[in-house]
Amino acid sequence: MYNKLKINYKVRTGFFMEHSRLLDVFNKLQDQVQEQLESQAPPLKIDLRKVPDFIDNTIKVLLPEYYFSNQDIDFTLNNLTKLHIQVQQLLSYTGNKQLINQNSLAFIEKIPELRAIILQDIKAAYQKDPAAKSYQEIVLTYPGVFSIIVHRISHEFYKMGYTLIARVISEYSHSKTGIDIHPGATIGHSFFMDHGTGIVIGETTIIGNNVTVYQGVTLGAFSFQRDHNGEIIKGGNRRHPVLEDDVTVYAGATILGGETVIGKGSVVGGNVWLTKSLPPRSKVITKIQNKML
Repeated sequence: MYNKLKINYKVRTGFFMEHSRLLDVFNKLQDQVQEQLESQAPPLKIDLRKVPDFIDNTIKVLLPEYYFSNQDIDFTLNNLTKLHIQVQQLLSYTGNKQLINQNSLAFIEKIPELRAIILQDIKAAYQKDPAAKSYQEIVLTYPGVFSIIVHRISHEFYKMGYTLIARVISEYSHSKTGIDIHPGATIGHSFFMDHGTGIVIGETTIIGNNVTVYQGVTLGAFSFQRDHNGEIIKGGNRRHPVLEDDVTVYAGATILGGETVIGKGSVVGGNVWLTKSLPPRSKVITKIQNKML
C-alpha cells in the first residue's frame, strides 16, 4: 500500500504542486500509513468482492431445489468445481498452496453434512413460525435462515483456522440481515431466529439443539480477563453463555457471562437481563408494575 502511494505521488506531482494544501495532507497520510505498516505484521490481501458470489453459489449448491427447476438441479449439484475454485481463491491470502488445496477440498467434502443440518434449521423455522407458508419462502426470504446458513459456512473456516476469512464471511451476513453471529459460536441443529434483527451471538457461545431466539437478543460477555497491564487477554476463558437444548429466548433479552448456563427447556422472557445460570425447565420474566396514566 505504501509503495502504491509513492507511485501515485510521483505520477501526480504536477497536480499537487498546484494544490499545496492537498500535498500537505497527502504527505501526512503517507507518513501515517508507513508508521502503521512498520508497527504490525503486513496486512493480508483478501479480495472482498469475491465473498458475495461465493456465498450465493454455496447456498445454491447446498439448496438447489429452492433456486432452480428440476432439469437444472443436476447441473447445479455438479457445479462443485466452481465452488472448489472459489474456496481456493478465498484462502489464497495465506500463501500456502498445499494447505489451500487440502483445506478447500475438505470444505467441499463438508457440503453434504452442512446441507443436512441446514435442512433441519429450515424445518424448525417452518414448524415454529405460523406465518410460514412454504420451505421455499423460508429459504428465499427469512433473514434468520440466511444468517444461520452463512454462519454454518463461516464456522467451518473458523474451525480450520481461517479466522479472518470466516469473520469476513460472517460480517457480510451481518451487513445484510442485522444479525451478528461470530463465526466461532457453536450452534446445534434446528436453530431458529424469528425476525432476527439485532440478535448478537458472541464468539464462545454454545447453543444446543432446537433453540429459538427472537429479535434483539444478546448472548454476550459479562467481563474480560486482563493481564497485569490491564490489557484484554486474547483467547482466554470462555466469555459467553451456554443455552442447552429446547431453550426459548424472547425479544430483547440479554444473557451474559461464560459461566452462565440456561438449562434445558427453559424460557427466558422478553427484556430479561441474566448473568446467572438457570436450572432446566425454568421460566424467567420481567416483573412490571402496571399503572394507569
